[in-house]
Amino acid sequence: MPTFAVRFKGMLNKDEHDRLARVGITVKDQGPSIQIGGIKTGAPIYTVEVEASSQAEALQKVREALDPDTGNFSNWEVE
Repeated sequence: MPTFAVRFKGMLNKDEHDRLARVGITVKDQGPSIQIGGIKTGAPIYTVEVEASSQAEALQKVREALDPDTGNFSNWEVE
C-alpha cells in the first residue's frame, strides 16, 4: 500500500499524538509556520505519514484520527 505525507497547521496535544499513533500514523516533521531570522512563531506545521490507497483516503484517515478536534487544524495538504 502506498504511503502519503499529510501536512496540516495547528497544535497537536498529547492526546492527539496518541490517537494518531494508535492507528499507525507517524508524525515525521514539525516546523514553525513563520520564521523571521531566529524567531519561530505561529502554529506549527506537522507532516505525518499514513498508508492508504489514495490521497483522499490518506486525508480521511488523519482527519478521522483527530476527530472531533479537526476544527483546530487548517491548511490540509496531501502528497
